[in-house]
Amino acid sequence: MGACTMLNSRGDTTIAWTPDRDDDIEAVIAKKMTEGVTFFMIDPRFGHREKLTHAADALRHRVLAIPDEDFAAFVGAGKGDLVPTPAKVAKTRGRAKTAKEVAKGESVAVQQRRGG
Repeated sequence: MGACTMLNSRGDTTIAWTPDRDDDIEAVIAKKMTEGVTFFMIDPRFGHREKLTHAADALRHRVLAIPDEDFAAFVGAGKGDLVPTPAKVAKTRGRAKTAKEVAKGESVAVQQRRGG
């Protein structure tokens, strides 16, 4: 399973996807890279995803906001899932060089620095 945590001014958002969606997310990641977002590959933190088994469990998530329109569209199209960001600290393995590398692993994404 692939996963990406996007860090930005509003906190963090983590999405996850299955291997059959690698090509779809690769296109989103490539776009983000051209916009200046840097992806750092990390050691895997996900062993499994939480799947809701009872409708009442959905009440824990009353509001869903993904502050990035490309990732929001990916999740909105049913290609990925919003998942809780793991509390486990992951070791950074280095800066990603290609979107394909990010699509097939776990990463943390940060927007480029901006001055004022």
